[in-house]
Amino acid sequence: MSLIIQEGGLLTILQTVDKHTDNDQKNNEYNGAVDSLSPMLANKLVGNDVHEPTLEMSGQPAVIQFTEPTIIAYSGGDFNGRVSEDDIQPNRIYHVDRGDVLSFQESTRGNRLYLAIAGGIAVEKSNVLKSGDEIIMRRNYTALHDEIFHMMSNKRKVSWGIGVYSLVEVYLSDTYHIVKRPDVPDEVYEKLEEREYTVTKEENRIQLSVEGQEIDFAGTDCVNPGVLGGVYLENNLPTIALNDFSAETELTHIGTIPSYHMHKLGQKRRGSKIKFKAIDASDAHAEAYGHYLWVNSLFKAIDYKISKELVKEKM
Repeated sequence: MSLIIQEGGLLTILQTVDKHTDNDQKNNEYNGAVDSLSPMLANKLVGNDVHEPTLEMSGQPAVIQFTEPTIIAYSGGDFNGRVSEDDIQPNRIYHVDRGDVLSFQESTRGNRLYLAIAGGIAVEKSNVLKSGDEIIMRRNYTALHDEIFHMMSNKRKVSWGIGVYSLVEVYLSDTYHIVKRPDVPDEVYEKLEEREYTVTKEENRIQLSVEGQEIDFAGTDCVNPGVLGGVYLENNLPTIALNDFSAETELTHIGTIPSYHMHKLGQKRRGSKIKFKAIDASDAHAEAYGHYLWVNSLFKAIDYKISKELVKEKM
């Protein structure tokens, strides 16, 4: 059975959490989720492996119809949803029935959401989805899935979820670390730290452009590699490389945003603010380890909540 895309939204794609370079399917680019934390949280909630592909929806999300009962969760931007006559929210587990239609309101915070389906999903053609397209439910169910299905058999939702305050530090701060390059003068980073920039646009998954005070630095005249999170100067203003950025660029590379700050960057939309804080690579490694521990604590909290709910059902 499958999911039917009734309305394709602004940009809806089946996407992996991390970049996949071994993909041999034509018309499919799996360059990784722009906000890689959210699909892992959604997958964890429905009992999947955290790296299972999810639906990434940007701007205006799709409208989706289900052709069989399943368990869903979504995470990312603050998009309130609706299934038939019921309101739903991010970071919670929901049961949907055959014929149910899932739709979303405009986001009050953030630019993307990630929808996970218990047992996994796949597409047979292009992973860029449009109205009328079909998504196959793989039904790669485990014993945990069976227990979650049983737990949800007589109810639409559970009473708990990941609270917004658990994610405040990740998604609401406007400050972004930029790892310094040894060949860029300190004066460039001092200017960056003094200024605040405003997001003007995002070229779909390619780069994020900003406006603000210019940075007068030419750099060396050479071709630079396209680095995810790379901060480049275009017309003397920072532009930040996202997942579909080109492999090479003639733009001057002045530093890189670490992976642990890319989650919230993926949720920035027009009018959002960005501030930079320059750090050394050693500091970035320490921060990345702290972020890894924090994410694992979230996963453990979800495991605990699910196990507690399952025990309640058996009593």
